[in-house]
Formats: sequence, C-alpha cells, structure tokens
Amino acid sequence: MKKVLQPVFVLCLLCGLLGLQGCVTTSASLGANAIKAPYATNLRNYKTYAWFQNEPPAEASYLPGYRPSLNSHIRQAVEQELEKRGYTKTSSKPDILVAYDVSVSVPLEQDRAENFAKGFGYSYAYMSGYRYDYGYSDMPGYRKVDLFKQGTLIIDIINPKSNLLLWRGWAEGAVGNFKAGYNQVERQVSEVMQKL
Repeated sequence: MKKVLQPVFVLCLLCGLLGLQGCVTTSASLGANAIKAPYATNLRNYKTYAWFQNEPPAEASYLPGYRPSLNSHIRQAVEQELEKRGYTKTSSKPDILVAYDVSVSVPLEQDRAENFAKGFGYSYAYMSGYRYDYGYSDMPGYRKVDLFKQGTLIIDIINPKSNLLLWRGWAEGAVGNFKAGYNQVERQVSEVMQKL
C-alpha cells in the first residue's frame, strides 16, 4: 500500500506546483488577444487607413518616467504593420481608422470618468494628447482601457462612417517599460497585429 501512495502523492504535488505557476505575475507580454465586432465585415477587404486623430487635439502632458518617443514608436510600428498587410495610408476617405492606447496607472484625481469618452480611461495616448470618441456598441469581450493591466498595448480599428469599433487587439503587459525603444515596441505591435 505504501508503494501505491507514493506515486499518487508525487503526482498530486507536481499538479499543484504546475497550477501555482499560472499564478505568477510578470511584466512581460502575456500574448496577444483580439476581439471583432459582430457587425464587422471582413477586415481584409479594406485597403486604406488613416489615424483616428492624425494630430493630438490637446497638448501632450507626460507624467514623470514616461517618454514622448513612445507615441512616435507605436505609431510608426502600427503603420509599418498595416502596410505589410496591404493597407495604404490616406488622408481622404479611408476605409478604416486606427487608434492606440497603452493602459497606465495614475492617481485617482486624474483618472475621473468625466474626463473621457465612454469606454476609455487615462492612458499613454491620453498623455500624448489623443482624446478618442468612438463607440463599441456592446462588443463581446469589450472592456475599458483602464481595466487592462498596466503596460497593455491596445490597437483599435474603427469604421469611419459609423464611428464604431470594428476590431481591438491587445497584448497585456507588452509595454512594461514606458521607456521602451523602437525594436521592443515593434515586436509587440507585430504580435498584436498578427491577430488582425
């Protein structure tokens, strides 16, 4: 009987240790995810894009420890990935609009709902002066930007006619270091855009 209990005990111990491994938090990317609106047509049929806001409507205001270069890194990497997928940037009547956010933790006095459009929250894009105002129409799996883990890179595709979100891709913890250089940002953007 003793010989039978030992293998069962070892097996239970190993299963318990493997289960605990899933509880460990990390600042590295946890993999990319994406959701698509039920009303979205095939996104591969679209050919042209533009930024939801080409220029920030508000003055940039970065908290200590954040670099303005992250904004340009993300935008450059997104444009590069879209072009790899056959999209062409245009300034006139784009098929889709593109926006990004990076979830950040901020003091409660700055993270007030009245400062944002419904479904948004304080983010790196907000620090860069971008103020988005598009809807998500009860998109399955949708959550507000400030409900994502800090450092989550979020890329949105919006219908310019209806002003509704068509697709959202994200990588939790992708931008763990807000001083990330272009190569790190490009890798994370590529991972997210592979879900498009």
